[in-house]
Amino acid sequence: MFQKILKLLGVKKHLTADQILRYPKPMQYGPDQHSIRLEHLDQDALKVVARIQQCGCRAYIVGGSVRDLLLGRKPKDYDIVTDAHPQELRRMFTNSRIIGRRFRLVHVVFKGGKIIEVSTARSLPTNRSSAKNEDDLYLKRDNQFGTFKEDAARRDFTINALIFDVKNQTIVDYAGGFEDIQQRVVRVIGNPEISFPEDPVRMYRAVKFAALLGLSLDPATLKAINKYKPLLLKASSSRLHEEYNKIFRSGQAATIFGALLSTGLMETLMPHIVEGEELATDLSHEEFLETPLGQRLAIADRMIQEHEDVNLNIYYALLIAGALQNIILRNQKDHEKTLERKLKEPLQALQKDLALTKREFETLLQIFATQNLFRREVTERKGWVKEFQARKIFQESFIVYKIVARAYGDEGALQRALFWEIGLRQKLPESIRKSAANNIEIDDKDYSPADIADDNSVPAGVGDDQKRPRGGKPRRRRGRRGGANRGGSSHGNAPQTGAE
Repeated sequence: MFQKILKLLGVKKHLTADQILRYPKPMQYGPDQHSIRLEHLDQDALKVVARIQQCGCRAYIVGGSVRDLLLGRKPKDYDIVTDAHPQELRRMFTNSRIIGRRFRLVHVVFKGGKIIEVSTARSLPTNRSSAKNEDDLYLKRDNQFGTFKEDAARRDFTINALIFDVKNQTIVDYAGGFEDIQQRVVRVIGNPEISFPEDPVRMYRAVKFAALLGLSLDPATLKAINKYKPLLLKASSSRLHEEYNKIFRSGQAATIFGALLSTGLMETLMPHIVEGEELATDLSHEEFLETPLGQRLAIADRMIQEHEDVNLNIYYALLIAGALQNIILRNQKDHEKTLERKLKEPLQALQKDLALTKREFETLLQIFATQNLFRREVTERKGWVKEFQARKIFQESFIVYKIVARAYGDEGALQRALFWEIGLRQKLPESIRKSAANNIEIDDKDYSPADIADDNSVPAGVGDDQKRPRGGKPRRRRGRRGGANRGGSSHGNAPQTGAE
């Protein structure tokens, strides 16, 4: 049956890049057709491109940085694609390291720890022609070098497949991403009926990109999300957990979770949270912001943008607070340890929704078990007050208490919070801080699940083509004149625009 569907979709044989891409012969947009200029680009990224070209290889700036510049945003980072292999790149850049095992990437490291990621162009996955069901489409091993056209065809969304040729200041577009940016649309490259089963996390990423960038979802993409969202349950829990962390670090959690709810992905991924919050799944963005969960997340987002202390533990606590609030309020007279025992089982169900680590679970259990301590009538002379304020959990617990009280409009709780405010004198550990509201962290890496699992750093030069000198420390070699460690943006041997 599945093979018949693939046949109807034209996937009986291995699809070529020409069959997937909107423009097999790419569209090219010159400087008079777009707003990107060399002075807008990161100078270290330009140095990396120039160095690779000087060594006789081709290199382009690709992906999210091109997209963000066209949208008038400042890119978070820059990625480069090249036809040079990782070992060649290591020889070009002494300030680099190779990461990953199944598919190796090169990180070129600059002053202050800034990283420019360089990847070799990859070929298309080969599992489609032999797939007998949706499980067979799921990418497990997919790491062959290919052409620039194939590399564009294997990316997730058209807006992430744009190529910028530094020499000509030309945007090369195989997938139609330039047009989709003008129309403010998130669209899957190729057929979403194939793309989403290959990597279900792409559904989550599509919704996240649309929410963060203020774009709409292409109708075919949205239809496929509704059809294939149960496949998200097969995705790596650790990968999803890291995706949630990125949401919180963005300072736009309320916006993203509202979009996840309206598309049905939140109900799929976090059923216990949706049930505990009694959330209707057809809420608009504005309606979601009026719910207690929406208000809690929005308050935390504003705190980040106003340079106040919030960390990941607090965000996770705010995400699940509604599901535990009734238990906490019904047992206000219980001792902390008694309440902790009552909270443990429901919190374990929520732990599965979010793939919480054991350490995170224990921290959240303490945060919720201490919530009622803030509701007690106290004076500063009470000994337990000072002991509580000295505990490591105090600051996180208090911030959660105060945000929940604000979200519910609990004036009594807010009045009691004034007494405890004097206990906040230290900086919150691992606090998320944002310099500006529009400085949004967007992860553009569309790595396969196998790549994520094996993305372990390989020390530069070790086990590759270099040997360590005696003494255990690698010798430092001075960069050649005109290399990546020197200024300037000479472009050397220019790549051919749109070359395959």
